[in-house]
Amino acid sequence: MKFSKSTYLHIFLVFIGLFVLNISNGQSPLKLGKVTSSAITEISGITPYTFKKGCFWVHNDSGDGANIYLIDSTASVKVKVEIEGVKAIDCEDITRFKYKGKKFLMLGDIGNNLRNREILSLYIIEEPNLDISNNSTMKVPLFKEIKYKYADKRRDAEALFVDPIDNQVYIISKRDLESTVFSFPLEMESNSTLVLDPKLTLPFTFTTAADISQDGNVIIAKNLTNVFFWERKSNERLIETLKRIPKNIPYLIEPQGEAICFDLEKRYFYTISERPFGLDSYLYKYDF
Repeated sequence: MKFSKSTYLHIFLVFIGLFVLNISNGQSPLKLGKVTSSAITEISGITPYTFKKGCFWVHNDSGDGANIYLIDSTASVKVKVEIEGVKAIDCEDITRFKYKGKKFLMLGDIGNNLRNREILSLYIIEEPNLDISNNSTMKVPLFKEIKYKYADKRRDAEALFVDPIDNQVYIISKRDLESTVFSFPLEMESNSTLVLDPKLTLPFTFTTAADISQDGNVIIAKNLTNVFFWERKSNERLIETLKRIPKNIPYLIEPQGEAICFDLEKRYFYTISERPFGLDSYLYKYDF
């Protein structure tokens, strides 16, 4: 099989990450469960399930369509949810938000490894409240699709979150020399394609995931080898928070860690990895 340059870079970084793993002095997180289901071998995003503590939504990246999976704290798949009428290409992150008293999930079809897509999409559904007593598959309707493009050039991104204080959507690029932050206000009634201008750059690259705490006061982002952490000051605009140099949180490097989220109480965050080359992946819990 012929690989693109970006794929070779990705494989190289995976091997570098595995090498660093052997010499890392990272924090020892709590290992909650091992990923065993063949349905979720390329996990690229995670966010907590609102209706039951200890459960999470995850999804694969390219090749799996617009599907999300509810897992429990042992990383076992409980429910598969298919979003109707959506032909997803490369979903790279998932986040949650509230709007007019309802709970929503946003699935980011924002991956663009070859930079061959100009228009990218965010798929929004109402978060389903499920019976997880037995494994099942269900379909849910698409509530809204938000389409966007970048003003200056095509980009690849894997990090997405919504600020709960003002419902501003944030996207962080991956393959720029310095990861670039974009944001826009969540407008559920608009159907126009958004044009996003860069807001700022971060002092690291290859961002694979990000999240914000439920109260909007703590932000984390990660690449394959590090987790970065910001604390928001009272009444501070989030863009101003992200302009500060982040703290580096000790992190146990995963085979291909592309997913991170806070829990609903902010005290903990969680990571989970893809399974490149058949390597093991676990759901990890960090106290920070």
